[in-house]
Amino acid sequence: MTRAGKIRTIASRGWLLEIWPRGPLALMLGLVGVLNFLDGLKVPLVVLQDDRTLRGLAQSLSELGGKTQTILGLMLLIAGLGVLWRLAAAWFLSVLVLLITVGVRVAKQNWGFSLGLETALLIGIVWAKPYFKHRTTLASVLLSLSGVLAVLAYGLFGSYVLGNGFRPQIHDMGTAAYFTVVTLSTVGYGDIVPVSPEARWFVMSLLVVGLGVFASTIASTLGPKISGELQRLFNPKKNTVDTKDHVILVGEGAIALNTATELKERGVPFVQIVSGRTELAGDAVHQIIEGDASDDVVLRKAGIQHARMVIAAREDDGENAFISLVAKDLNPNVRMLAVASSALSIRRLKLARADLVFSPAAVGSRLMADLVQGNEISAAFQDLMEGHPKKE
Repeated sequence: MTRAGKIRTIASRGWLLEIWPRGPLALMLGLVGVLNFLDGLKVPLVVLQDDRTLRGLAQSLSELGGKTQTILGLMLLIAGLGVLWRLAAAWFLSVLVLLITVGVRVAKQNWGFSLGLETALLIGIVWAKPYFKHRTTLASVLLSLSGVLAVLAYGLFGSYVLGNGFRPQIHDMGTAAYFTVVTLSTVGYGDIVPVSPEARWFVMSLLVVGLGVFASTIASTLGPKISGELQRLFNPKKNTVDTKDHVILVGEGAIALNTATELKERGVPFVQIVSGRTELAGDAVHQIIEGDASDDVVLRKAGIQHARMVIAAREDDGENAFISLVAKDLNPNVRMLAVASSALSIRRLKLARADLVFSPAAVGSRLMADLVQGNEISAAFQDLMEGHPKKE
């Protein structure tokens, strides 16, 4: 293989590693969502008539009725987009709707390749849980509300479809809505009781899924606010940032730590955001905040509105890209410097609205090549070249 071919192969592998596994999962979720959305609207598609697998995927939620199928299909599509951005809320919504999809097929004994494919997709989503760490308030609220709508739609049309399994029987949407709300609120008046095995399994699944969704919704919408208020109450000095025209440094790896040392030595005021507990000590120049830098609440706490620059120095290029997008969304005027692990990621980080992209590996290799050729290195680096840095 030629050198150019090897370079293209390495580049393609790097690109595949960056989107794995969220890329394939998002594609499959989007496909199932679009097919169910179109099938719920009764849109005639020739491709669905010719392919049994696609036709089965398109009808995976058809047992719940056209309107519900359309709503849940749209939610799967939204979840797919969120999965592409590695949003934790999108992961939860994906699991919820896929559980409903697989549950409907199993309840109706609709066995086939489509059921196996959706089950495999559900297992893949559950397996990939560690990859979905990004949390933003807006995304969490929107996706959590989508989850609530999905559960309501599931309960409404599920109780209507299985209406003969209740006493008294459910034959209208008003009664189905009443039963769903009473069940999810755990009031349980007892005026409508499931008597068939299918209806009882349905009510149990509605309770388990519904309570989980409502608990997650409360945690995602009110949790950050409550946590912030408690931190401000019990530790006001540590969590209050009054700095203006400062730098926000994200990360706790080697690059971030060395950058923090240089900034402190030069007297540049900055706030460092770390993902977890750290032994780093803050001072008048250097303040530390624990949290996810892709969360707008954390960035606001770090003073993003008044910062002059954000340095995304996480060890994951994808995380740096997401931080860049969120930071620019909160403050379009802030200067964004993103750290790239390789030269291949520079262009992608620029697409993520980073004003400057720095690749230590690429810069270091170029400096070493200059040393080999006997070229002059800037005097600012001489102490490092000689192995006697000014400050350890």
